[in-house]
Amino acid sequence: MPRYALTDLHGCPKTFLTMLAKIGLTREDDLFLLGDYVDRGPDSEGMLTAIWDLENQGYRVTSLMGNHEAMWLNDLYLEMARGNSLGPIRSQALEWMYRLPRYAETPGYLLVHAGLNFRHPNPLHDQESMIWIRNWYESLDKDWLGDRVLVHGHTPEPLQSVQYGIEHIQRDQRVCIDSGCAFTLPGMGYLTALNLDTQEGIYLKRVD
Repeated sequence: MPRYALTDLHGCPKTFLTMLAKIGLTREDDLFLLGDYVDRGPDSEGMLTAIWDLENQGYRVTSLMGNHEAMWLNDLYLEMARGNSLGPIRSQALEWMYRLPRYAETPGYLLVHAGLNFRHPNPLHDQESMIWIRNWYESLDKDWLGDRVLVHGHTPEPLQSVQYGIEHIQRDQRVCIDSGCAFTLPGMGYLTALNLDTQEGIYLKRVD
């Protein structure tokens, strides 16, 4: 039963579902989604609905909090404070996003949206950094990680950079799998799925 990680889907449900078909996801597999399901792309609500449908159909999905979910939560609470109705999808989004964990662990891996603050006495206690941190690679503490590889997104990279990172995943003990699905910058506009068992990257050009 393979384990897959994807991140930064940013309102691209067609690309997401096409990728799941490409990897042949089954209910026995584990799917880790590392945050930022909304904004940027054309269909944030459709992206959320696609994830919820998988959950309701019995797929083993672990969805993490990203900074864009945190921003959505703030906006939704403000709407409620103003006395505005959220509607069914945004009401469900509020409840779902509120419960999202900041990180996940599976044998050999630690998964998070943005990264970890290794200058903190316990990086897993700095939850704000898990969804916002950048420019942290030089402080990565391999002794603290032990036998785990840190998988993250948040900072989009050209596809070639993501591929290079996956090729050197054991050496670096961390890898960014955000290939800028919703972006149009050179080398971006791809969704990456990382097979955590084979350490193989699967790549798909955005179709939304």
